Amino acid sequence: MQVLKRAIKPQAYISFLHIYTTTWGTAGDICLVRQSVANSSASKFVGHKVQLVIPRGLEVHELAGVPVIKVAGHVGDGHPKDKDSEWEAYEGVDREIALGAMKPWGFKLIEFTN
Repeated sequence: MQVLKRAIKPQAYISFLHIYTTTWGTAGDICLVRQSVANSSASKFVGHKVQLVIPRGLEVHELAGVPVIKVAGHVGDGHPKDKDSEWEAYEGVDREIALGAMKPWGFKLIEFTN
C-alpha cells in the first residue's frame, strides 16, 4: 500500500495588528484570520492580505467571535506600531509563519535563546 501525500495549498489570510490596553501600558499582537472567514463575519478586519500555508489547528483564539491565529506578541517598551518595536513569535507558531505574517508590517522578529 502506497501512502499518497498531498501538498497543502496556500490560502489567503488577513494579517492584522490587535492593540489593547493593559495595566502596564499598551500591548499588541499580530494575528491572522482566514480571509473567507473574515468576509463572512459581521466584524471588519483591516490589515494586509497574505498568502500562507498554515496547518489546521492553530486557530485556537477568538476575537469578536471569529477564530484567529495569534502569531507574535509585542515585547519591549514603546507602542506596538513603532517601526523599531520588537516582536516575539508565540509558542507553537513556526518561525516561517511568523515572518510571513509580519513581513507587510516591517516589524523585527527577535529570538530568545535559552
